[in-house]
Amino acid sequence: MTNYLNLSKAQAAAALQEYLDERGPALERLRERLADDGQDPAVFLDGTPESLVPLWRWMLSRFTSLDDPGATDPASVPRERWPSWERYTAEKERTLSLESLTLLDGLVSYLAEVVRDRVPSARWDVARHSHERYAYNNHPVLVSGKGEDHNFLPGLPVVSARAALRSSLESPDDAMAAYARRLIDRLKDVDGGTAETVEPEPPFEVEEVRDEPGGYDFEIGLSDEIAHVYSLKVDWLVRRLSSKAGILEAYREDREIILVRAPSWSAGQLESWLAPRLRTGWISAVMRKIRQE
Repeated sequence: MTNYLNLSKAQAAAALQEYLDERGPALERLRERLADDGQDPAVFLDGTPESLVPLWRWMLSRFTSLDDPGATDPASVPRERWPSWERYTAEKERTLSLESLTLLDGLVSYLAEVVRDRVPSARWDVARHSHERYAYNNHPVLVSGKGEDHNFLPGLPVVSARAALRSSLESPDDAMAAYARRLIDRLKDVDGGTAETVEPEPPFEVEEVRDEPGGYDFEIGLSDEIAHVYSLKVDWLVRRLSSKAGILEAYREDREIILVRAPSWSAGQLESWLAPRLRTGWISAVMRKIRQE
């Protein structure tokens, strides 16, 4: 498995072109899947952010996991059949069926069309950052302006789909519509447009999942900035959390998700431990600590 992070400049440029070449066919497969299900693609995919509400509701009801009857395990087919964004980010898919990945690939294409229709200056690029371990380095991203704000479109949809299938985190019907509006605002704002003020995303949220399958007590959802810009620091944080009394396991399942097994802890205790460590001052301190390790 070759990760985006390990690609040369030439390889990253080729991966971007591969990603772009997939957009049209992926969207066409989504239209065909809708039609096969008795839906009118022209109505479902009308190009508005609002259309993402019924589309995501429809997708949530049709996502399948590896354990579902008739579902195809991505490991059973050549990796070339995976969407390239999955192939370059996941060594092994532990939750989603190949059919679910195909639906998500179509969603990524449609999401891009909705956003770019409202921000015509938005363009595709290869993410570059001065931090060597920046989580989006070499990824195909949507940018505007100077291209410094990187938007990797598959990120939120694939994490939301995995969480929904694990029943560990409910995804609202308007999750993708809200995501599209945030992308539009960010791209307009970077480009000097008149975007509406958007409330800052909280650095983390703790969800108690004791009664859900999987055996974990808590699921910590990280903001895009914490998860991607400060990814290395989050890994360090997970190691620190694992060493605390009463924490049986702390596992970073996805970039944005940390699972915790701690039957004697409450959500409030976990939030109190995390809050002072997920601030700008904490990040600077962690950087010094990492350099010492």
